[in-house]
Amino acid sequence: MAGEDEQDLVGRRMPSSQGIAGWVLQSRTPLVLEDVRSDPRWARGFAEDTGYVPKGLMAVPLLHDEDALGVLQVLDRPERSTFSLREMELLGLFGAQAAIALALLRSARRARAALTGDRGASGIAALAAQLERLDGERREAGLAAVEAVARVLGCLGPRT
Repeated sequence: MAGEDEQDLVGRRMPSSQGIAGWVLQSRTPLVLEDVRSDPRWARGFAEDTGYVPKGLMAVPLLHDEDALGVLQVLDRPERSTFSLREMELLGLFGAQAAIALALLRSARRARAALTGDRGASGIAALAAQLERLDGERREAGLAAVEAVARVLGCLGPRT
């Protein structure tokens, strides 16, 4: 959740090779900094361009399987001046759940793109839908044709 002053930061992207977030992403290592301005990884220009320069932060990489999907950061804890180990653990748990959600979203987007494309998977989806509407001998003949094409393409082994 972001306060009024931080709303311009939500959803902002920067190259994965820059800044503290870039370091967290590339190293796949969580990080807590109480004074970001003193850290050499801090992307001063990016922060100044946003109009918001944090004092401290917690950051965790969003990891799913072998993929680094992004970085989740918490900036400037308002209640206390330092971040606690318990808060870092909670951010790590939340980051793990966010990574799973992002991976599912990416898979759904890829599936949608494949099904709505001009060729390939969209044709297969249309063929499958048509086969579902067929009955009896026509359905059997259609399934046999699909099976024969799959064998030619190497998707199925020889008939036994």
